[in-house]
Order: sequence, then C-alpha cells, then structure tokens
Amino acid sequence: MLRHVLALVILVAAALHGTPAWAQTAFTQVEIGLQSAGTCPQFGVRDRASKAMVPLGCVNAGASGPSFTMTPGIVSMRGTLPAADLSLAGTHNPPAVMLGAGNRVSFCPELSCVRGPYDGSVVPAFFDHQRASVLISGPSQLGGQAQEQLLAVIGTAATGSVTAWQAGKAYAAGDEVNRVNPNETGAVYRARTAGTSGGSPPPADRPNALPFLFNDGGVTWEWINDPVLAAKASLYVEQKVKPGAGGTWAQATNVLLDTGLKPSFHVNTEMDIGNNSGTDCGFGNGDCFNLFVRSGGTNMLTGNVQIESVPHGPPHAAYFGLRITGPRTAKLADIVTDSSGAIGLGICSTGTDVCTHSTASINDKSVSPVGLKLEGSYAAFAIQTPGFTVDPSGFAKVTGLNVLTGTPGSSSASCSAGDLRFDGNFVYACVAANTWKRAALTSW
Repeated sequence: MLRHVLALVILVAAALHGTPAWAQTAFTQVEIGLQSAGTCPQFGVRDRASKAMVPLGCVNAGASGPSFTMTPGIVSMRGTLPAADLSLAGTHNPPAVMLGAGNRVSFCPELSCVRGPYDGSVVPAFFDHQRASVLISGPSQLGGQAQEQLLAVIGTAATGSVTAWQAGKAYAAGDEVNRVNPNETGAVYRARTAGTSGGSPPPADRPNALPFLFNDGGVTWEWINDPVLAAKASLYVEQKVKPGAGGTWAQATNVLLDTGLKPSFHVNTEMDIGNNSGTDCGFGNGDCFNLFVRSGGTNMLTGNVQIESVPHGPPHAAYFGLRITGPRTAKLADIVTDSSGAIGLGICSTGTDVCTHSTASINDKSVSPVGLKLEGSYAAFAIQTPGFTVDPSGFAKVTGLNVLTGTPGSSSASCSAGDLRFDGNFVYACVAANTWKRAALTSW
C-alpha cells in the first residue's frame, strides 16, 4: 500500500509566493506518496481520474548509497526549452549523467575544450563552447576486475527476416515478403489475410499513399516498409547538413595517449564481426562487411576514405598508412578495385603532397608464383614508364639495356634465350636454352 506523505495545494502556493500564471491554471491539488514497506519502496503520485497512486519508481538505500530506480516506461522531455545548464562548462570530464532537451547541457571535454587565452588573461578561463542533449561523463573505477563502458548499447536481433515473394505459395496472416529492384529499392509487404498467392506479385515500388493494399490471388498484401530499412541496428547516427552549416561530424571520437603511458593495446575504434552461420557471405549469397563505406548524392565527395597524419611530432605518424595482415585475411585478393577511375592504383598521382619513398614505391617480398600479373585489355600499354613500355601484345621497348660483360665458358654453357654477353672480341647471344652463338667484333 502507498501511504499519503504530502498534500500540496498549488493554487494557495501561487497566491502566497507569486507562482506564474501557467502554474495557477495548469495544476490542482497534488498528492505524493512513498510506500511504507518493501525492499525498494515505491514513490508515486495520485491519479486524479482513478484516485489510485501511480508509481514513478522506487527508492533503494543500497550498500553503496541511496538510489532512485524509475518505473519502466517512456521518459519524455519536450515543450518550452529551459535555460542552458552551464554548471559543468569549465570542468574537464566530470562524473555526471545529465539530460537537457535541445542541447541545453554545456560541457568541457578535455581533448577539445576551448578554454580562455593561453596567457590566462580571461577569468573564468573557459567558454560555453560545447553543448549536448545527453551528457555521460566519468572516469573508470576498477582495475582488471571488469571492462567498463560509459555507454553500453547491446542489441539482439532475432526478428525481421523477409523472404522473396513466390507465386502459388500458401501464406499465413502476418507473413512478410519483399520485392527488390536491381537498384536496391523495392517494397516489403505483410499478409493481412491468409491464402495462396497468384501469378502477379505486388509492386516493387514505394506507394504514393497509405494504406496500400494489393490483392494477390487469395492473399491481401499491405505495404509496410522499404527493403533497405527492414533491418535492425544497435546504434543509428544521422546528421543532415543544411545550407549555412560549418564543419560537421556525424560521429567524432578522440583518443590521446598521455605522457608517461606505456602503450599496450589502444585503438580509436574497433569493429569485430564473426560469421558462424554455416554459410559464407558474398557474391550473390548475402553480403557481410566489417566496414562498409558508401558515397552518394548528386555531387562528388573528396574521397571515401582518407588516412592522414599531422605535420608535427615525430618524423612519421605511424609505421603503416594502411596494413592488411593475417595469412588468411583474404581468399581472392588483398586489395580489389572494381571501379572505372582514371587510375586503378595511384602512387603520388594526386599532386597534393610530396612522396619520397626511401626504399621503393612498390616492394614485393611475397612467395608467389607471379610477382605482377596483368590480364586486362589495354588500349595502349600494359606497362608504361618513361624508359620502358610493354604493349598489349607483349612487345617491349626500352631506351637502354644493361648487357653484362663476360665470356660464356662454351657454346653450351648455361643460359636462357635472350641473354646477352660481350667481351673484347665477340658479342654472345643465347638463342635457346644453353645454346650460345657469337658474332665477331671488328674495327673501322
């Protein structure tokens, strides 16, 4: 049972303390109650219509201090925006969980906190420069006992599988099918009535008006979604950039290894995906990517992926710009370009920076049957350098040829066709395996 703890008459308080006009007209007598017993006593208010006490949550003393557990449901923050909370604007990474709809919580992240002038001439030495609707901040508390996350988002997807529509198939009410176009658009339908499908599928396009129903034999289909959206996500981030916007990030993560730290294992973002489904992904059997990057729109982007170092610090920012490692990382190819750009693989070809590779632009130390294999249909050259070209038929042209000096031991000495040698009297040419011929050199 909930017992009565407090009765407040808002209208009387308004008369005594000058409560704003909206409070005078929007509220009547309020009763707040706290349950007298239980491991977590319920805290609630009385509903005016039913006169019953409605729990809002429970108060738990707990071994680590008092806490308030909210009753499951929906928490809504809307209406007139309150004033911004600036209480944490000058505190680096404080322990706090704060909510303020409409980006009303000011905070100061250590790695990107804009503080006052470096000479300390401005007091207070911070600016209200970053705000959020939700702020979760705090240090780790444990050693090796547990992994700690400031925000944990855990999803388990077990629904949403949609199969392709089939003619002459018996469908139950609630079954869902999709109709997908080659350009990945389409439609998802749910059977409103059970029956056997006919010979004409529902349209593979989004309808112009809802509800959209389609009679298919004995089945009535209702459009419910686009196929690309009929998926589940543990975390979804969207940002629309409109005219007038400055620099934007849909997501920004910053990690700084402090002075004195001995590096062990530190990554900015880790992505792990495993496939124990019993079916391999790819090539018409469903795609599974650890990282999927897609560009679109009517205008071009600068690039899909850019890896860049900053100009200050050590001579080099990292050992590798991009590293692909592991003996079984890729079955078909480590790097594949299936596009139609001007250059398939360009090294120092953009002209935006100076490349001075100290050892080689391409260094192949693999144990492979072929070091470089070209199988394309080339209009001009398969290989082209300023002094060496190979045309599509395999005919090579060189501006210079380094022929070794020396005299073969005999006409049957070891050689391969095309080897050349010369000494003071003869030029030697290997015309077949282990077969030398020579021509005399004369003066004029």
